[in-house]
Amino acid sequence: MKPIVKYGIVGFSRNQFDKKAAREILQDEFQKLKEKHIDETIEIVSGFTNSGIPKIAYELADEFGFVTVGFSAKQALKVRSGVYPVKKKIIKGNRFGDESEDFIRYIYALIRVGGGKQSRHETELFKNLHAEKSIATIVKEFEVDWFGK
Repeated sequence: MKPIVKYGIVGFSRNQFDKKAAREILQDEFQKLKEKHIDETIEIVSGFTNSGIPKIAYELADEFGFVTVGFSAKQALKVRSGVYPVKKKIIKGNRFGDESEDFIRYIYALIRVGGGKQSRHETELFKNLHAEKSIATIVKEFEVDWFGK
């Protein structure tokens, strides 16, 4: 069995952002992951919902043959967009944010594409948890245009 590497993907969960730019960023990053982890199984871990950055990350993960992991609170099961048909589900807590601490402990590295309060909070939690490591090697942050209010 191949070793597993777990990449957390956070960002906007609503759809009012530059999806084309976000998809290009994640496609480039996923290509690098594929080349870097030839002999490992890659898990793409995101917020389970079928919208925003999680949806883009999961769609690309499926194209690349990565394992999709939905990591969220029970609240994700009630969102209008529904949940993405991931290969593995991890539910922690009841409300969005309840899962943040467990999520950042589960992943080995993090990619943030835009995002609101929770995405940025999780990024900071992850950086603090791994303060002794070279953050540039385990965290990548990108901004994309937000079109919402």
